[in-house]
Amino acid sequence: MELEWAANIIMLAFCSIQDIREKEISIWKLQIYGFLILGISLWNFSIQRNSLLFLLGKGISGLIPGLLFLFLAKATKEAVGYGDGIVLLFIGISIGFWQCLGILFTALLGLFLAAVLILIFSGRKKNIRIPFLPFLLSGMAGGYFWLKK
Repeated sequence: MELEWAANIIMLAFCSIQDIREKEISIWKLQIYGFLILGISLWNFSIQRNSLLFLLGKGISGLIPGLLFLFLAKATKEAVGYGDGIVLLFIGISIGFWQCLGILFTALLGLFLAAVLILIFSGRKKNIRIPFLPFLLSGMAGGYFWLKK
C-alpha cells in the first residue's frame, strides 16, 4: 500500500470515530493529519526524487475539491462542515485531483444511499445530521482497490 493511501485511511478512521460520536472533528486531529500529509509530500520529493513541478501540480490541482467543499460549508452556514472540506484538502494534496474526485463521488454516492435509507425507515425526519467522514473513509478504502488496479 502506498504511503499516501495508508496515511489517509488511518487518519480518516481516526477522525471518523469522533465525527460519528460528536459530529465534529478536533483541531488537533486536523493538525496531525496536515503535518502527516506535509511530511509525506516532503518524503516523496526528497527520497523518491519526484520532480517538484509534478508534486506542486498534483498538490495544487488536488486542492480544488476541498476548496469547493469549504465554499459549500460557508454558503450553507455549516450544513456541510468545515472539517470535511479540510480533510478533502489533505486528501487532494496527497493523492491528486482525479483520485480525490473519484473518492469524493464514491463517498457522495454512499451518503446518498444512506440518506435514502434513513428517509425510508425514519419517517421523513428533517433534522437528521449524517457524518460525512465515514463515507470518505469507505470511499478511500474502496478507491484504493478500484483506482489503484
